[in-house]
Amino acid sequence: MAQGKLSPRQKMINLMYLIFIAMLALNMSKEVLSAFGLMNAKLTESNEAATSRNADFMQGLAEKVDEQPAKYRPLKAQADNISTLANDFNGYLTELKGKMTAT
Repeated sequence: MAQGKLSPRQKMINLMYLIFIAMLALNMSKEVLSAFGLMNAKLTESNEAATSRNADFMQGLAEKVDEQPAKYRPLKAQADNISTLANDFNGYLTELKGKMTAT
């Protein structure tokens, strides 16, 4: 390799080694790919649990508004605004995930 001029045979061997190393770098094991699937399942499960807790909270807040409207109506309006923003952001992330997994 320290020589200035390489023979065509040596150039081909060097190119084959370079391609071989690149193929090894791109090869992902089955465990790595299954870890991404497991992580996706756990995140989906976590999102469902958080959505359920948020729905319960909003229902409890609606009941509090019925009991004490003067105190809880402004809080309910803020919670509705936050819920709308969160749903929009979740939709945006879902759209990005769809675009990334489509390719």
